[in-house]
Amino acid sequence: MIKLLASVFAALAATAVSANSSSCTSSSSASKIELSNVPTIRLSNGVEMPAVAAGSCFRDCSKTDTNPSGIQSNPNFFGFLPEKTYRSLTLALEMGYTHIDTALVYRSQKQIGAVLAAKFISGELSREDVFITSKLFHGDMPGLTRRGSTLPTLDDMTPDEVTDAIEAQFELILEELGVGYVDIMLLHWPAVMDSKDPGNAARRLAAWKVLEKMYARGQARSIGVSNFSEHHIDRLMEDGAEILPMVNQIEASVYKSWENIKAYCDGRGIKLMAYSPLGLGKESLLNDPVVTSIARSKGLAPSQVALRYLVQQGYAVLPLSSSEERLRLNLDLFSFSLTDDEMEKLSALRTKDEGIGLPSPYDMS
Repeated sequence: MIKLLASVFAALAATAVSANSSSCTSSSSASKIELSNVPTIRLSNGVEMPAVAAGSCFRDCSKTDTNPSGIQSNPNFFGFLPEKTYRSLTLALEMGYTHIDTALVYRSQKQIGAVLAAKFISGELSREDVFITSKLFHGDMPGLTRRGSTLPTLDDMTPDEVTDAIEAQFELILEELGVGYVDIMLLHWPAVMDSKDPGNAARRLAAWKVLEKMYARGQARSIGVSNFSEHHIDRLMEDGAEILPMVNQIEASVYKSWENIKAYCDGRGIKLMAYSPLGLGKESLLNDPVVTSIARSKGLAPSQVALRYLVQQGYAVLPLSSSEERLRLNLDLFSFSLTDDEMEKLSALRTKDEGIGLPSPYDMS
């Protein structure tokens, strides 16, 4: 059977080579995209993670009982807007971004796959030119998430059921992205948000064991977690995990910092990724007098100061934008640095403890 499969694949490969050879005589590939020189962060297994990623969690959650959504033609809308990914990611890749952050729950992976396919077909990029981070293992969020991208009955699932579900989610992610492997796969949350269910630790371990298996197969070049406290990671290792998470993706900004989690991860070689690094944007930290004063003194945008603050602390940052100008600014973080005095002034702002409204990692057992 193996010999038969080998001969079939060989025949298909020969056909593909022949087809490619004939097509190359009639058309030329597009020019290769010039990749950015963004520094990388070395993970514990030697994988180099670019320090800036293009986010893909596009959504409009402004609708309330008294306020309409931000979509004028659809005031009742509340949810993810994956269609914004097409243009945002196309612009980002053409600017030289190489790191893409996504998740099954964002519903943006098919769009990412379509943009990458176009770049791969044209020859502008190859798979090895891009670095993809994705996430799975997310409980239900009624009114926002949809079945298929979350685990609606997670609190009631057995570890065996979790294993089956995470294997299926992992395969779905690869299919939606149209790739054979991801560069990082993360467990999105340690449990259903705010869950204190006594079975959470066993379910986490079951999900992590799937990631360890996929890592061994090369379907993920590295594995990690997201929104995990130090207690979650300690318990994971105590319960039988063989691989210490290589990454922990947490919310972090000038206004938001999980100092105990950061100290724990720094002490164990677990690299940090900062999501929502600009917080609530122009409604808050980007108009902060300290941030804007430093930005003016250096001839920078407030967003560059806020992102550079995190980069200098060792975070990889995941800003989200569909604006061409902001995408450029978010990538331009390495032509300047902040002084010790400026870092100290910015660090003082974290006492505001203002995030985007997600639960604390410490609120889940």
